[in-house]
Amino acid sequence: QRRVHGDILSVYFFSLSLSFSSMASTVDAARVHEHSEVGTEGFEQKLDALAQLVRESSYTVFFTGAGVSTSAGIGDYRGPNGAWTKRRIKELKQRGSAASTHEKKELSVLLAEAAREEQKAPRSTSKMDAQPTLTHMVQATLIRKNLAHFVITTNLDGLHRKSGLVDHANVVYLHGDMYIERCTRCGHDYERNFHVRQAFLHVHDHKLGNCQRCGSKTPGHYAGRPMGKKMKNSCWGGVMVGTNDTDCGTKDTHINFGECLDDIDWNDAEEHSQKADLCIVAGTSMSLRHITHFPFMARKVVIINLQKTPDDAKAHLRIWAPCDPVFMGLMERLGLGIDPVPVWRPRDAVSVSSIPAWVGRDYRLAAERLAARIEMAETEKEAALAKEETFRHPEPPAYSAQPRHPLK
Repeated sequence: QRRVHGDILSVYFFSLSLSFSSMASTVDAARVHEHSEVGTEGFEQKLDALAQLVRESSYTVFFTGAGVSTSAGIGDYRGPNGAWTKRRIKELKQRGSAASTHEKKELSVLLAEAAREEQKAPRSTSKMDAQPTLTHMVQATLIRKNLAHFVITTNLDGLHRKSGLVDHANVVYLHGDMYIERCTRCGHDYERNFHVRQAFLHVHDHKLGNCQRCGSKTPGHYAGRPMGKKMKNSCWGGVMVGTNDTDCGTKDTHINFGECLDDIDWNDAEEHSQKADLCIVAGTSMSLRHITHFPFMARKVVIINLQKTPDDAKAHLRIWAPCDPVFMGLMERLGLGIDPVPVWRPRDAVSVSSIPAWVGRDYRLAAERLAARIEMAETEKEAALAKEETFRHPEPPAYSAQPRHPLK
């Protein structure tokens, strides 16, 4: 990142040499095993303690990872069937007879945990069609009731926004969001109704288009390829649009391996972490160490996760469980209901016919389904309003034009 914060500069950078292979190596076979204490007396006691912490806190922040979205049918990364776990298994299998004793043992552990996870037969759904989980809705409800205040998430799936939270006011997406198109000059976020990342571009090219607000455009020397240049501080000088290039039109906000986080998102996370009395970490293995210091800016930290994390010993309260049972139990103890899932209406949606041609067929169809849901919700809303109006102002009874007692 361009801003230097003393001796913690290293936490701002992904190593530029990181590859998909090296990210698979962040899977820890010793931590891949999942443990749940749901249903035990100790679990109930921990929920009591969590509720008390929430009551006592004047500023509560949630720090969420992929584990808050698994019950929506979206896979995680380092769980038994996570994306990076699967990649690590593939790597170890490819080693074959050349694998060391340690690698063979690691493969055996990972395969056993993956097989155990397969037995749960989790449903799977696309990110575009996925809906907020109970955990998302509890967090959104608590924020609306001023019992919590902000969400910092590493997820790109957009489920926090679908729960009704507003960018930068209620939530920040540290690693980007699949629906956000951001201007590289004025910083304005456009909330789209389609996945904005152009999959065919270079992995470190985030180009999208022109800003309708300030007029920033992709520079004339844009090439869409490195052209012998090396990315510096996530900048390509306009040859490609990096995460920290400025005045290059609009970009997606995805953060790929080897890239710096956007200052806008980093600053949001830092500001709210510093305010926090309590940070509730939910559904993350805390493996990406460039951001895991944020929760510990708070006075007290709760960690909710099925797997071990490197920070378990530092937590004020450690709960071994899936997220949904924990947040359900929290609301029961607080005596609160959970807000229903709202119909998501993207602020800067375009008509389906105006969605860019490069958007894939599946994402285009998902946008059509979203448009249908919005239309149905509007129809139901109009019908409900009409019914309410009829109830409040009933029409007078209709009278016959014929006299009641006709003259004989």
